[in-house]
Amino acid sequence: MNKYLIKREIPNASSIPSDKLDSTGKHSEGILIDMRKEGKNIEQEHSYVAGDCVYCVYNAESVDLLKEHAQRAGMPANEITLISNELEHNTNN
Repeated sequence: MNKYLIKREIPNASSIPSDKLDSTGKHSEGILIDMRKEGKNIEQEHSYVAGDCVYCVYNAESVDLLKEHAQRAGMPANEITLISNELEHNTNN
């Protein structure tokens, strides 16, 4: 599977209450579970809320699966970018 960064433009995303973010996340995971039951390889790693966007890191076989998930979940997927490399830094050591 490939790793992707998805930018979801959501006005005032940083102001969305935690309980609303949690319920949205559970809804999204339910869609992912259904898709995996259908034999589709897709999974979410984590998401970040910043400003007017939610940035999500997903693993999937194709961009089409990410678009399908967004459509089924009723979420935007304004930009989908293939992550070509991952750098890990720990400046505390």
